[in-house]
Amino acid sequence: MRSSFVNETVVRLLPLVPKPLVWRFSRRYIAGTSVAAALAEVGRLNAAGFSATVDVLGEDSRSVAQVERSRDLYLEVLAALEAADLDAGISVKLSELGLRFDPGLCRRVLDELVAKAAAGGRFVRIDMEDSSVTTDTLEVYRWARTRHQPVGAVIQAYLRRSERDVDALLADGIAHVRLCKGIYREAPELAFQDPDEVNDSFRSLLARLFDGDAEHVAIATHDAGLIAHAEEMLAERRVPPERYEFQMLLGVAEGLRERLLAHGHRLRVYVPFGDLWLAYSLRRLKENPQIAGHIISNLLRPR
Repeated sequence: MRSSFVNETVVRLLPLVPKPLVWRFSRRYIAGTSVAAALAEVGRLNAAGFSATVDVLGEDSRSVAQVERSRDLYLEVLAALEAADLDAGISVKLSELGLRFDPGLCRRVLDELVAKAAAGGRFVRIDMEDSSVTTDTLEVYRWARTRHQPVGAVIQAYLRRSERDVDALLADGIAHVRLCKGIYREAPELAFQDPDEVNDSFRSLLARLFDGDAEHVAIATHDAGLIAHAEEMLAERRVPPERYEFQMLLGVAEGLRERLLAHGHRLRVYVPFGDLWLAYSLRRLKENPQIAGHIISNLLRPR
């Protein structure tokens, strides 16, 4: 209880902390503020045997200008990845593309990005956000799949609706899914609150996806127990390599990702970048106050 109170207090006070100090924590988890910085990180990951997904930081755009800025950055990323021949796709949040204020604009921009990515043989992951847009996000995904193949969705294991969503995607033959636990704060009637329940849901959904012949499953977790369970499941079901991969965030569980690579698994690293890194960091902390303890230790750790 005391730890939780301290974490919540740190989160409330963090906007008052000088940006250079916050960056000391954030820089491990964010590639930088420029396209060049993101590509350099992707190059390092590729050289080490990992593929990547590049994310332009930002969400909840409120104007056409904001949407166009994000679109242009993504187009620049795709062109740069092509020029450098790097193994990476992109990950987009639909609220960043205008979903909340102009769904038509969102679809047009997504269509442009997926078409550009497809032309270079690259993949687009539609990130999942909070539950207020889950239905809309999956509807846009379904629409995008009628127009393009190289696009996938995300299922969050902590949402109570996820079993129904997985079954619907499997029934339609479009279950190209990243499975993660979920990070947004949700009401108990919408999401499991107990960590054991979330883990049980993750394991159940993973089995459901493989047993339902999902097109592709990205196992996105840093939980060593869930990863060990996934490895057992993959071996028992003899899932071919082209039907799955593991995914992790930049700067997290690096020893574990090395072990997975050594075991012969494909692993993709999520690489966020952009000048909105501070807003991204603060938002993630508000959603996950327990991370505040890690911030304190990082800020105080000798460099």
